[in-house]
Amino acid sequence: MASSLLDHLLARIVDSGLLDDPVAENGLIYGRATIDAAGAVVTVNVDPELEDDEETLDDDALLEAITRILSVSETRWRAVIDEVADDIDEAVDDEPVLEQIDLRDDLEATSVVVFADAVLIAFDAPKQFPDSRILVQLDDDLEVANIEVRDRAEVETVEVDDIDDLLDRLSGDDR
Repeated sequence: MASSLLDHLLARIVDSGLLDDPVAENGLIYGRATIDAAGAVVTVNVDPELEDDEETLDDDALLEAITRILSVSETRWRAVIDEVADDIDEAVDDEPVLEQIDLRDDLEATSVVVFADAVLIAFDAPKQFPDSRILVQLDDDLEVANIEVRDRAEVETVEVDDIDDLLDRLSGDDR
């Protein structure tokens, strides 16, 4: 049943024109789009968080979430960037950075993961944090809920056979 729900969501996304060349794969829908307020073309992953036994999907909520992040106002986007930069600057305090540039000018949105009730944005900061990725979780009002700086070297590449294997690994059930 999950596959037909994903196909239906893909059809709705195609009809909406929100994403360029969307495809469904491994329980997710992938495409590209522009966040106008950021002036950035990003990869967009839509995660309906489907379980195998689900018979319904709130595709309206997902379409609204996609629309909300892609059409975020410049004021709201600037507030997110300011909060991210301030929090990271405060956290690194006196630690040396590679280049003395305002983090606000260095942050580049690269990808977005959309859930019905949250959005996860990945940023690169190539001058200040070339070996890291900055992940920012926004709630459904596009308010910052969490900020995390991850070292790219710590990212483990794992091959899985299917989405069930991936979910098992994510939940810690590696059997």
